Amino acid sequence: MELRPDMTIGERLKVARQFVDLTQEVLAEQSGVHLDTIRKLEQGQRQSARISTVNALAHALGIETTALLLGIAPQEEREDPQLLALRRALIPVGDFLPSTDHGEEDTPPDVAALRESVSDAWGSYHAGDFATLGRTVPELLTEARIAVRENTNGAAQEANAVLVKAAQLGAHVLARSRMEDLALHGLDRARLAAEQAGDPLLGAMLSNSVSWIMMRTGRLDDSEHVAIRTADTIEPRFRSSTPAHISVYGGLLLSAAAAAGRHRRYDTARDLLRVAQAAAAMVGDSTDRWTSVFGPTSVAMQAVQLETAAGEWGAALELAGRVPMTGKTPDSWKSWFLMDVAHAQSQTYRDADAVETLRTVRRIAPEWLRQSGLAKAVIRETLARPTQPRGTISLAKFVGVAH
Repeated sequence: MELRPDMTIGERLKVARQFVDLTQEVLAEQSGVHLDTIRKLEQGQRQSARISTVNALAHALGIETTALLLGIAPQEEREDPQLLALRRALIPVGDFLPSTDHGEEDTPPDVAALRESVSDAWGSYHAGDFATLGRTVPELLTEARIAVRENTNGAAQEANAVLVKAAQLGAHVLARSRMEDLALHGLDRARLAAEQAGDPLLGAMLSNSVSWIMMRTGRLDDSEHVAIRTADTIEPRFRSSTPAHISVYGGLLLSAAAAAGRHRRYDTARDLLRVAQAAAAMVGDSTDRWTSVFGPTSVAMQAVQLETAAGEWGAALELAGRVPMTGKTPDSWKSWFLMDVAHAQSQTYRDADAVETLRTVRRIAPEWLRQSGLAKAVIRETLARPTQPRGTISLAKFVGVAH
């Protein structure tokens, strides 16, 4: 079964449905999705669908949500040399060989400098600079492992913390390359380093990444469960807890809300966002690259995403108009937020606004735009209109959508 990224979602849906030998009527019954929606997607009359709809269809077809929404990269793309290097660094072969005396390095890595380098790499991730990450993250992982091996006492704890954050970053890069299972395996292995670091927030941050990856693969119940249970274990005392503690807790609430929203549990998601909003008001928008992205702006952006998932386009656009695009918010979050806005604009036939919004994403973080299946769906839908706003063809060329 070939579900290529260059196909429309309707083409992938038809291929997957025929592969398991289901009629449109049976698929509608098994998924709970309206038959007319399935027909319009397959006939190209609709170029996008709610995430909850895609998840229901994927579950009925026995495939991952991301495979239906975004497609599966060809084998040659998944064997990119930089990704292979990241595989090896995240799960090194030395861990499976008989133990030997490594000897001492001539100059052990400076843990403080290494921590700063990992923080910078997270900055590259949020900027969408995957070319740089492909070169630097394998090296950072290797250096962090050496630092763990060569240090003792407090320095060893700090080295383990650096290893955790490098491994978490590597898992995010792999997940963005549709290697979610390997990413989860890497996060699981990083838990030991988190325990050795002696900082419960590190394990909570790993769990947040696990929740996000599970959500990407359609495991919505598991995603929500991981985030909620972990948030419960680190629930802060707001008067005495550090901003970092509150930010990690709030980030877990946002992940749980996102999973609940995609599972059509909108009231639960809105309740979680209200708690997150109260926490965000206590810490403000953070520029700390070491902990979770969290603050009033990220909560407001997540609220817009929830309303788009619910198909409440007017509410989404009204909320979006109140979201400040501050310099403290990472480019990745700005991009994801703006693509949700473009989706809502497209669904309300504000095509010129949608195109302009996507052009803004292109200026802010072009690589995030290239990677976004949602942006491509908005562009395809705009191309299918009788007339297209100026700039549509240029965007289509930029993201690789046939026009």
